[in-house]
Amino acid sequence: MKIISLSVGILTVLLLLSTLICGSWIKAKGLTNDTNSLAFHAKIGIASVVFGALSAILLIIQVIKH
Repeated sequence: MKIISLSVGILTVLLLLSTLICGSWIKAKGLTNDTNSLAFHAKIGIASVVFGALSAILLIIQVIKH
């Protein structure tokens, strides 16, 4: 369980950082008209939210067990 929680946590942080960096890059370059780019980054954002929720659930489970 500890390895799963650590893996999900690291993946969540990487996804959130990539979403922030890429979102800032899109905004700075003014690429809001490129639908392919926006769709790709929307998928990363959705994955970040899903893994963030999974991280929170795993944390709650660990707290309840201890």
